[in-house]
Amino acid sequence: MSEVDTTDAVRRMLGAAGLPASEAELARYAAAYPAQRSGLDALYAVPAARYAEPALRFRAESTVEDWAS
Repeated sequence: MSEVDTTDAVRRMLGAAGLPASEAELARYAAAYPAQRSGLDALYAVPAARYAEPALRFRAESTVEDWAS
């Protein structure tokens, strides 16, 4: 991705999120974006985690304990 494409992509993402940015901020975000994007892509590149749940989940299920016996 070229620098112009990166800057345009960052500008579109910030616009979609409704976040204002000055030209200086936009330039810094665009410079940092490739490293952030590759790091994010690496999180999803682990084949073993493809179908894993991202966190432990509490499942509240009622169980009936027979205390009379």
